[in-house]
Amino acid sequence: MRKNIRKVPQAMLNRIHSFELDDIVVACIKRLKPEDFVRYASLGVGFADGALTMPHPFVPKASAGSYSKANVEGKDILLKHLPKVTRTDSWETPNWGDWSKGSHTHSTTRLVYQRDFLPPKEVELKIELLEALPDNEYVLKFAVDQVLSRQSTTFDADLLYNLNILQENVGAADVFPSAATLAEYMATVRVDWEILPAGTVDEVVKHILRGKRHITDNQMKPIEERLKVMARYKPEAYIAGTNGFLRYFGAKFDEDFVAFENLTYGNALYVMFEGWEVLSRRSRVDLLKGPREGFERIEHRDGWAQQLSALLKRHRKSKLSKNRSCGDSAFN
Repeated sequence: MRKNIRKVPQAMLNRIHSFELDDIVVACIKRLKPEDFVRYASLGVGFADGALTMPHPFVPKASAGSYSKANVEGKDILLKHLPKVTRTDSWETPNWGDWSKGSHTHSTTRLVYQRDFLPPKEVELKIELLEALPDNEYVLKFAVDQVLSRQSTTFDADLLYNLNILQENVGAADVFPSAATLAEYMATVRVDWEILPAGTVDEVVKHILRGKRHITDNQMKPIEERLKVMARYKPEAYIAGTNGFLRYFGAKFDEDFVAFENLTYGNALYVMFEGWEVLSRRSRVDLLKGPREGFERIEHRDGWAQQLSALLKRHRKSKLSKNRSCGDSAFN
């Protein structure tokens, strides 16, 4: 069973506050190959006679998780902030263990918490095909079919509820303006990582490791050390791996200069240039067996930080030179 979201991530709240409109929807975008669809078969997504099939909007199964169960069956809430009340339970038992000889009533009285019942919401999931790509891939939108308003007094609770409905059934969740365009949805599938604003190293480490269990001090130390090196060269943003890019973190120094680290294979830094959005989706093995174009691999040996610094200086110098050339051309 997928892990629930206990608290709405601050980065997501920041995004919501940046939306111009108050109405939002909880949704996520998946880029899938035919062999990936087996993971979503329980949602009614698949192929029939070679054609993609998708269900009409539906209430997800209660077995998907605690939120999905409450969505179908409702939920009892213990009111621990209220005083306990007396409850008497009664049941019938046979006389002398034999129902043919009649029965008698047993009762017990005890103090219990008061309860409230939250009725099932029965919110639905809606799955849409956004685009069929030429390389036999499909871009699907998974959404909770309910518009939430930031002006609602129950917005925070409803947002967490819907995020968990999607998390339990799809394994991912995000937010979009209710009037988001196809281009805005498609933009999120172009990357498999989350861009974080440049903050302190401690803030970045905390965000990168959020939701990851069993991180030892030996694993934590190199992450902190390498982020401190990256921070020295003033990146414009940091990157935390999500979805298919789970093991990576890094720093973005320019639109065409990104340094990635790998939590599993920690022996090298990968510096990617133009086209890094595509390269970053490839596995380490896939990168190294093909032509080494569009990236530099820096092994974590003595002097690796100086190598990164030299690459970055060369890049910035080249960029400055190109900008000057463009400026001169504009006056010719």
